[in-house]
Amino acid sequence: MRRHGTMTREEACDMIWSLYLISGAPMYEAPDYDSTQPWPYKDERDNDIAAKSRVISALSIMDTKQMSRNLGIHEQRLKHLHAAYAAAIIKRLKSLHLPDFGKKETALKDEIIRSHPANPDGNVIGSDIKDYEWTHRWNNLVTFSSRNSMYHSYVSKIMEKRFIPMLVKYFPDQAGEVVKYIRKAGYGDGEVLDLIDRTAGYNSNTAYLYQGKSGEEHRKKLQQKIRNSCPAASRNANK
Repeated sequence: MRRHGTMTREEACDMIWSLYLISGAPMYEAPDYDSTQPWPYKDERDNDIAAKSRVISALSIMDTKQMSRNLGIHEQRLKHLHAAYAAAIIKRLKSLHLPDFGKKETALKDEIIRSHPANPDGNVIGSDIKDYEWTHRWNNLVTFSSRNSMYHSYVSKIMEKRFIPMLVKYFPDQAGEVVKYIRKAGYGDGEVLDLIDRTAGYNSNTAYLYQGKSGEEHRKKLQQKIRNSCPAASRNANK
């Protein structure tokens, strides 16, 4: 995508279809955290999540103007397609994340340790584990917990930071379109401006997203939060 030269129409079609297939591909059919079945994907824990993330990263750097020429379609149509891809991926990963799982994880681990036949007192796990069902149950819990954290971290640290600037670039002065795709990504109305704050932020390019009563109220709350966290700066600003 970053190479020199012009992409052929066939290459452009292949790319769009590849991104579509990766976007819609199913996630790993992983065992539940209390399952005694072995993890079926050898040496792979998050390749499916990482692949989805790379699709959004690829879309965010794509030259839609050049791509639309290669494909012979209107650029705006391509932008809507890209936004739909990204929104669907984020919504899927958000739906898989269990925000409160960490609260029960410690208790689950303690329960598994106590259930090990070689450690009836639950003091240590032991290095010579022969109970394969127990081992699979422990590994599945650890893997489930790790993947649960990855769903959130990939979305919040990578995908959101690509998604929102991409929408702002695609739909300048079209707040309705930006909000539409944010909602399609699984965010509620009360989350929209907070999401914009932590990704694109308030600036000349995003000011149109803060228009209206709700936007003005949100900006006042944000400014108050900044003043409360930086009292010295607030006093200097008021001098």
